[in-house]
Amino acid sequence: MNKQIRDMTPDEVLNMPTLGLDDTFEFRCKACGKCCKHREDILLTPYDLFRIADYFGRTPQEILERYCEVYEGGQSHFPVVRVVPVPPNNSCPFLRERKCSVHAKKPVVCRVYPLARMSGGEDGDIKYLFSGAGCTHEPQRITVREWIADVASEECTQAGKLWSEALTAIYPLIQPDKLKVPAQVRQKLITITTFTLWLKYDMKKPFVPQLEKNYKEMQTILHTITEYADKDD
Repeated sequence: MNKQIRDMTPDEVLNMPTLGLDDTFEFRCKACGKCCKHREDILLTPYDLFRIADYFGRTPQEILERYCEVYEGGQSHFPVVRVVPVPPNNSCPFLRERKCSVHAKKPVVCRVYPLARMSGGEDGDIKYLFSGAGCTHEPQRITVREWIADVASEECTQAGKLWSEALTAIYPLIQPDKLKVPAQVRQKLITITTFTLWLKYDMKKPFVPQLEKNYKEMQTILHTITEYADKDD
């Protein structure tokens, strides 16, 4: 998500006009690598991590340990998987000689830049936003479908919708006011949630069915803990 959109309030974002796959916008990339520097905000979804792991022939656990960090979001109270930038320019660790070394499987947030990708709402459809870009290259007009390429694939679309569904189901259950447990127990649950949603995958099997199974498993775990906590009260 570009800085202009990232700095907006939720209401401002919701009021922005959306783009469909066959709508056009003006942008041109000359592979200068500037958008990959001074980045401390590249967050990975489970699908992102799975794709990068597949690209390197590794497991999600190996990619996470080498390139990422995990922490509990200060406002979301949900696990955050962040790509750790490399000094001195806080560059993405996948940036090599001004080019993305995982371009074919780069994170969706990077793949759609300078667009922002949103999913959810009553219809669950994925929508795209554009408020301009920081690049000064002479732009060209291009359709959203042409620009995002594989992000428009059936697998990526299903993964995006299912991740939105998973967040809707799990996010409320893990909030401190709902999940009233000691700090040490909560930390363990954040670890379990990270493992279940980001790491518990067989790389030889399709991603989407595994995510659906994993998030429902995590939903059951949180429901069970909440029920026991309520009984103790």
